[in-house]
Amino acid sequence: MKVVYIGRSDGLAEKLAERMVQEGNDVYILSDKAFLQKPKGISLHRFYRIPRKDESFGKLLHSISPDLVIFAGNHYISSAYAEEADEDVTLLARSLRTAAAFPQAKFILLSSTEVYGDTGEKANESTEPAAIGERGIRFIREEGLLDIYRKQRGINAVILRASQLYTNRPKEGEGDFLSRSFSAAVQAKCCMPADEFQPLHVSDFVDAIKRVMDAGTHHIYNVCGSRQISAKRLYQLTCQQEKIQEQDVRWEDPGCVTIADSSRIRQELGWSDFRNLEEQMLGGEITYERTPAEGRDKKKRIIPTVIRQLVENLLLFAVFFALSHLCSSHSLFSQIDWLMIYVILVSVSYNIYQSAMAAILASAAYLYGQNLSVLELNTFYSYADSVLSVMEFVLLGLVVSYTANMLREENRSVRMDLEMLKEEYEDLKAVNEENVLIKNEYEERLLTSKSGFPKLYSLVSRLMVQEPDRILMETMEVISELIRTDTVAVYQGQAGSPWLRLVGALSDNSAMDGKTWNLSGSPRIYDAVIKGELYQGEFGSGEPAVVLPIICHDVPQAVLLIKTLPYECETLYHINLLKTMSLLLRDAMEKALQYEELSREERYIKGTDILKPEAFRKRVLLAREKAEKCIAKYCVAELVYSGSIAKAAEAAGQTLRVTDCLGTDENGKLYALLNNTGSENLEHLQKRLLTCGLEARLILDEPAAVSGVLVTV
Repeated sequence: MKVVYIGRSDGLAEKLAERMVQEGNDVYILSDKAFLQKPKGISLHRFYRIPRKDESFGKLLHSISPDLVIFAGNHYISSAYAEEADEDVTLLARSLRTAAAFPQAKFILLSSTEVYGDTGEKANESTEPAAIGERGIRFIREEGLLDIYRKQRGINAVILRASQLYTNRPKEGEGDFLSRSFSAAVQAKCCMPADEFQPLHVSDFVDAIKRVMDAGTHHIYNVCGSRQISAKRLYQLTCQQEKIQEQDVRWEDPGCVTIADSSRIRQELGWSDFRNLEEQMLGGEITYERTPAEGRDKKKRIIPTVIRQLVENLLLFAVFFALSHLCSSHSLFSQIDWLMIYVILVSVSYNIYQSAMAAILASAAYLYGQNLSVLELNTFYSYADSVLSVMEFVLLGLVVSYTANMLREENRSVRMDLEMLKEEYEDLKAVNEENVLIKNEYEERLLTSKSGFPKLYSLVSRLMVQEPDRILMETMEVISELIRTDTVAVYQGQAGSPWLRLVGALSDNSAMDGKTWNLSGSPRIYDAVIKGELYQGEFGSGEPAVVLPIICHDVPQAVLLIKTLPYECETLYHINLLKTMSLLLRDAMEKALQYEELSREERYIKGTDILKPEAFRKRVLLAREKAEKCIAKYCVAELVYSGSIAKAAEAAGQTLRVTDCLGTDENGKLYALLNNTGSENLEHLQKRLLTCGLEARLILDEPAAVSGVLVTV
């Protein structure tokens, strides 16, 4: 997906680009200025300077052909109003005019909760905008402009109204509310508004943008921090962190800050914020960056490296040439080749060019000491010693310099690898800290919330019964409550057969192609069912979202089908939850089947598959309960036969399905309970039973049937 972000290259743009790149999207940042420093982990983004001409701006967006446009503007995070911020309205008009040419693209406008004004209570998305401050009025103008294009041009647009955004690096001179709070405390201002904030970290805000981008269904969402903090408390934390003595501040009436409600995005899209500003400040995670002193900004005059090395080379030559000249008459020091030492020292310390210069200077000094000139070296044999000495200077200098350069290059490569490893370590450390934060938050919510372990325990306890049919019925309702979907169905099969028979479904669109499902047409699903593994369907392929087999004694006793999953439940957490539930269901089913096997003599007529009257009544009552919950229809039919009841049951068993069962009453009559079969579908079964010498009569009075008094047609 091609994502275009129009706004300032700040902390919000950095976090958004990082998240979008991680999701595999192409990110295009349109801004007046590029990032001051190359952000880590988002090297795949592209930066374009916003053209000043409308025609060039339109050509740029047409060349990108975006799938999503996110508009923030150059003054979005700034909580202070400035006249130049009105330029964002003009920029939005240009963006909408161009985005209208891409009907497939989604447009997200980042707005502010200040549009609500002073409501006196928490404002939700249905509250009418009534801004008080200039900043809120500017956002109302932007939203009004967006509504015009949405109605007249049919743009697919969403408005995100956010509370006060902050980053971990507030800076002196920046306009966001946290930077202004730090600056006010440092500058010891005596008057401050007693505002109440809902601080929201940019990372949490980016997660909200991602969820709205993928699954947002409304035109407006509020995105606010869940933990409020007052300006007084923020001032105390700031003074504590910066080690500033608290001043006597006069707290004025609150300004234009609005307390808003963000329950819509939390309930519909499962969004939640994980970062707490107060805890971050107490933990030292927030760092205030001050503007450096003016004198520190002045750059020192730097001498070019080539000139500096040349001067140092000449100075070294002068020193060693003087040593060679002064020690020429000394009996001991005259044996030392000072010029060779000079050449080696320069070759080790500098590059090959300085080494060549040193070889030339050393050769000239040597020839000068021998009272020779280059022109006099006309024959090799006459001046062999002098020529060899000059060649020694040149070759040794070049060899040592080349070797030293190779070692330095290898060392530089090792240092670069080390720096890259350090950067990767810091990135992984930051990711790990963020994952630990989210994990701890989830654990706390799981343990303390009403939908956590207490609810999970109550749901699981419903599965611990001794009736397989009731376990399957309760399973559908438990899964529906856990993952909030009504597209759950249960199938039952036989060993070695790819055909599955529908036991029950929560809705009409839960089942796959009627009451029977042939897995031969889906080899991957069939293999997963045989192996007892959870199968997760591919998005857009027409496959069910999840197929979960329940294997008992290497036989698939039941297959749970979840046709569609809500967006917020398509997570690793919910998949693991379903896998855990499959283990619980397997244990529950094995215990129920073992109980049925041990109590078979009490429930079945000996030597047959016919339920005794009491056991048959329980099956009928359970079928009625399913029908009342709209899970599956049923009907009861009396089977009229000639001969023994055992032979009649054997003949009927060849026709009935795996989900049906036979039973009798106190009068010795034979009945069939047809699960997931309504009375309107009985005619086909009656014809099949007639071929076996059995007549099926529909039971009309179900209460009477249960009590043992059967009224037939």
